[in-house]
Amino acid sequence: METQPWPGYCRALLASSVASSAARFPGRGEEAPERVHGVRKSLKESRALARLFLPSIGEPARVTIAALAVVRRRIGRARDLDVMEGRIERLAPPPEIAAPLRDAIDRERAAAQRAHTSFATAASRAQLQAIVKRLEGWDLSPVADADIAEAAARTFRQAVRRGRLAFDDGDPAALHALRSRVVDLRYQLSALAPAWPATLDAHSEALNALRDTLGDYNDLDVLGRFAAERGGLSPEALATFHERLDSKQRKLKRRAAIEFERLFAAETPDAFAARLAVYLRHPLGKLAPPRPKSSERLASPPVTA
Repeated sequence: METQPWPGYCRALLASSVASSAARFPGRGEEAPERVHGVRKSLKESRALARLFLPSIGEPARVTIAALAVVRRRIGRARDLDVMEGRIERLAPPPEIAAPLRDAIDRERAAAQRAHTSFATAASRAQLQAIVKRLEGWDLSPVADADIAEAAARTFRQAVRRGRLAFDDGDPAALHALRSRVVDLRYQLSALAPAWPATLDAHSEALNALRDTLGDYNDLDVLGRFAAERGGLSPEALATFHERLDSKQRKLKRRAAIEFERLFAAETPDAFAARLAVYLRHPLGKLAPPRPKSSERLASPPVTA
């Protein structure tokens, strides 16, 4: 079978994204919010790209996605604490609410830093480097350009189903599940954008706006649960704080519903799949190899556990 260009291109993007995460994975004392956020974004991009191969090659892609999730969870708590601190600053609650919450966040951050050992960093980097190596062995000969387009359409279908469910019942967990697929589709369309840049870049950016809205909603949900479980607030202060959070979440949910309809009601998943397949079959320009990310070019020598 003749090798088609898009599977190899997407695998190269995936390897670049994972290598970037390995190079930038924070060690002890390197947990600056920008660095943690950047690595989390790279790992989510890697998950989205690996999902493009899930229907066609199965187990190798599934193992890769699971391994990326394990690594991402190791820095998830640090990211949550940074986000909660920023949310409190923007919400500007009265001192009797803000002070106990900031103290609780400081305690959690200290505990997270103690748990973030040099061994955990070395193990995470080694896992990510091993993923990059395994990607070289993926057999892409059975994977066609149409399989890549169909995999992205599968993400579109899942987002539609999750969105209908989430906006029907308003469950925060369902909205978060929708966000995961919106994030995946955003990165997938960004990867495929060289086919039809103006159209796919614009679609990707619109998905990013929905991702941000759903992310703001989820950040407030995480903060509300943290305040109830570990914030040390009085019942009266907690009730007041939740009223403020609920008001903002209602506005965000309304905005997200509008953005969702604009993105997912204009065409059916089958129509989306057909359109994307045409883009990949007749790209506007020649497909160039992806350039390494700057963090890869500056990567330190491989770290072993």
